[in-house]
Amino acid sequence: MYEVWNEFQITPLFNYIREKAREAGLYPENAKNKESIQLFLDHELLEDRAIRVGAIQYEGINSTQLEPNLVNWRFDRRLLPDDLRTELEAILAFRRDTNAGLNINLNAQSIAFKFEELTEQSKEAIEQIVGVISKYVKRKKEA
Repeated sequence: MYEVWNEFQITPLFNYIREKAREAGLYPENAKNKESIQLFLDHELLEDRAIRVGAIQYEGINSTQLEPNLVNWRFDRRLLPDDLRTELEAILAFRRDTNAGLNINLNAQSIAFKFEELTEQSKEAIEQIVGVISKYVKRKKEA
């Protein structure tokens, strides 16, 4: 559907989050579509098998809106190690686990952080997420 990544107004935010995910120790891989990137934990941390833990994706594209208005950085609860899941669930800023209802839903499939623009507040939340992931990766490497 989309030829290049850099065609949306919100793309700099998407790229910023992708680089921060990489900085934290996650491995971004392009998905089959241009709207999302899958995120993996290092296979060396998990007994020689990479595990997909989440994704970064554009949101807001539909039949009437051709430009995304959000970047969703989400983590699949079922695929996260327990200690990492618990620490990510403790971050409340920019949380929207579901599209309707309460922003924080511990029964939702994903722990989701949704960003509309790159502001000081969103940068702080992103750094908090990066800190949790970095700490987890460091602990696993030292174990």
